[in-house]
Amino acid sequence: MYKLLKRSRVVISLLILVVITLNFLYFANRETLFFAHFLKIQFVPALLGAFTGSGIIFSLLIILTLSFGRVYCSTLCPLGTLQDIFTRMAGIFKSKKKRRFSYSSPKSILRYSLLALALISLIFGITSIISYLDPYSNFGRISTELIGRAEQLIQNGLSAIVPESVFFRTYSTFVAGSFAFAAAFLILIIVMSAFWGRLYCNTICPVGTFLGLLSRFSMFKPQINSQNCNHCTICLQNCKSGCIDAISCKIDESRCVACLDCMTKCKKGAISYKFSWKKKITEETPKDNNQGKLQSRERREAIIAMGLMGTLLASRALGFPRQIDSAPKITGIAPPGAGSIENLKKNCTACQACISACPNGIIKPATTQYGLDGILMPVLSFEKQFCGFDCTVCNQVCPNGALKPLSLEEKKLTQIGRANFRLKKCIVYTDKTDCGACDEHCPTKAITMVPYRDTGLFIPKLNKDICIGCGGCQYVCPATPEKAITVSANEVHKTAQKPTVEKQEKVKVDSFGF
Repeated sequence: MYKLLKRSRVVISLLILVVITLNFLYFANRETLFFAHFLKIQFVPALLGAFTGSGIIFSLLIILTLSFGRVYCSTLCPLGTLQDIFTRMAGIFKSKKKRRFSYSSPKSILRYSLLALALISLIFGITSIISYLDPYSNFGRISTELIGRAEQLIQNGLSAIVPESVFFRTYSTFVAGSFAFAAAFLILIIVMSAFWGRLYCNTICPVGTFLGLLSRFSMFKPQINSQNCNHCTICLQNCKSGCIDAISCKIDESRCVACLDCMTKCKKGAISYKFSWKKKITEETPKDNNQGKLQSRERREAIIAMGLMGTLLASRALGFPRQIDSAPKITGIAPPGAGSIENLKKNCTACQACISACPNGIIKPATTQYGLDGILMPVLSFEKQFCGFDCTVCNQVCPNGALKPLSLEEKKLTQIGRANFRLKKCIVYTDKTDCGACDEHCPTKAITMVPYRDTGLFIPKLNKDICIGCGGCQYVCPATPEKAITVSANEVHKTAQKPTVEKQEKVKVDSFGF
């Protein structure tokens, strides 16, 4: 039975890995938003979105853990599956002896310190810390920065060979810091997985630590029947979590990822999932001070973690504002659906789902535009394109609630910023020539061309009330080295006025000046 369960687990975990990876690849995420639904089954997005539409999913993940332990880590987490793949690949180059795992003591201080740090920061509305540790968000950055860019290189290489069949994709804005972070994290995971199996899951990952605490109370737990066990240690040698103490026949369920490897390898059938809520009745309970102290410490750890999680959920339910802001002046423009920079910082884990899905490639990882607590979060860049007037993809794929879904009509009136015109930078002023490019590209007609003095030329005139800050004017402006028209951010997104339908006199433009 356990062999069948393990095969099923492996198949499901690989399917989840493939489906989630497809969300970050161009050829898949442009065609359909179907794959984006699978992002919401990840633990941290479900937690952060508990009050924005994902409360049911978060509850189901908790129930799953309380029933069977850390099934999420072995089956639903793409980074967990990736670690297993690296462990298996590394085993090809190892001798049989070096492929064996051994029992390791739990790194409790490190584990619970990182979990407490992540939860406390979330209580204060800061997601940047957990975004660096969250397995899903890190997998998203690896997929976008490494796998996605490799896909683009391959496509553009094929475009050079067969331009009639494969089109060339313009490269999006490259942020070296984001790429370096993803590459460094991937190297860390490869090294840890190759030598120590699931060490990352059981030392650094706050999701694994929290679910491990819940696993102590799960309905079914892996247990060793000491009467059947002959202490051959084959279970320990195959335990990539290093959580089986073969001498005392104990399994640390807080570190067990429910991979079922030990159960399929045990030739005596000494390890199995057993119902653990049944009260054990013994004639005599031996006194063991060390065991009592251990259980008391475990209870304290669980109570503290549950208390922090409860405080986090309560703070989000009551809508407490962020307590820390590291950017006195916001220069970054948040994508439509963010609502405000505060909401973005409070919910975004920089998974880059919106970055990889943006058809125009104008969303990039932030550096300092939002401050130190907004690094790697999505920010708009109008260097190579502008925000599509009829596009809502970014807020449809966001699993966290950082970008809330907008209807197309809502999107067309969402003012993420406002355009600003500087006459002395405009080529009408500097080159004494007609242009009108900004007027032609403004979807709401917030820009109109009006006579400029008595020169016979026309200059832009802004109506900021109907401007939505899409960046079309900034992108197309031919002025160099500085643009004559730029978009400044709205820290809190507003609703623009509906443009009035007026008959406009078409301006004949002989030359755009570029």
